[in-house]
Amino acid sequence: MPHTPLNQTPPACAACGGVMHFSPTEGRLRCVACGGGLAREPVTDDALSTALAEHDYERYLALRAGDEPSIEPQVVSCPQCGAQTHFEPHVVAAPCAFCRSPLVAGAAQSLRQIQPKAMAPFKVDDAAAKALFKQWLQGLWFAPNALKRMVSAPDSGRGVYVPCWTFDASSVSHYSGARGVHRTVTDTRTDSQGRQVSESRTVTDWFPTQGVVSLQFDDELVLASHRVPPSLADAVQDTPLSALQVPSADMAAGFTVEAYQLGLAPAFEQARERFEARIESAVRRDIGGDEQRVHSVNSQFSEIRFRHVLMPVWIYSYTWQQKVWQVVINGQTGRLEGDRPWSAAKITALALSVAALAAGVWWWSQNQ
Repeated sequence: MPHTPLNQTPPACAACGGVMHFSPTEGRLRCVACGGGLAREPVTDDALSTALAEHDYERYLALRAGDEPSIEPQVVSCPQCGAQTHFEPHVVAAPCAFCRSPLVAGAAQSLRQIQPKAMAPFKVDDAAAKALFKQWLQGLWFAPNALKRMVSAPDSGRGVYVPCWTFDASSVSHYSGARGVHRTVTDTRTDSQGRQVSESRTVTDWFPTQGVVSLQFDDELVLASHRVPPSLADAVQDTPLSALQVPSADMAAGFTVEAYQLGLAPAFEQARERFEARIESAVRRDIGGDEQRVHSVNSQFSEIRFRHVLMPVWIYSYTWQQKVWQVVINGQTGRLEGDRPWSAAKITALALSVAALAAGVWWWSQNQ
């Protein structure tokens, strides 16, 4: 299978001229009409090395790259059937709405200075993803009983290559705080009957401390698409970066491809928040003792590097009680994150059962 650039359309079937889509289970193009396949050409080490290369963050910020305006909805004419397909905002490639031919909005893609340098192809196909959806739905605890009877498949869905950033960085953090060391103190008192009673308590002694912590961060993944809600973004985080390959329109054939909506600088701010949480944990370990107080942390980041990559997800929706719920499935690993309804009756019954059990235990203990 040739490595057709993302801004071009993949080849038609050599046998019948039909539309070809990427088959996740086979890892190659497959004709949707006659079933003919197109073998994949091996990728050179140099091409893969270029795809996986990381880029200097400060240099691209100076070029104002990753800070481009939004991509408006596009209308793309299909060269196969002549119909027009309306692309949603930020979509730069998608199947024709009528004949399913892969379409590319080249003008829209050119609005981004930073192009995807690598992509992880789909390994989970639509049938497998829908089976995972059904399995997840049937296994929901405290869901309304009617949900499992009335919803057996998603109402709609699509496979999408969502844009992501990965960040590397080094940090040096100067901190000040206090180390708490526990010791046991025994107090002796005389009770109302004149007996000596000893009671132990824990006292914490605090000692001021300061120090320096250095950390390295590698391949922190930040989702750059607004299509996946933050509550479901963990499904994307599960993608192994070892799956990244040279990007091509062939792997995108039959799927939707998005351009980044979260820019380079705000994406790094998200990564930085995660880094700072890990820095605080490292500071607490460095302080030691039984307890820690962190008064201040001053962190400096350097050697910041990034990659712009595409990750595969299936995005489904289903309707329950006139509300649309969303489910996201990782196209590489099958990890699923989904919105779901809860049964108030089941939760109330559980709470009453727990309360009754607690009351029974209390009654038993009082009557022993």
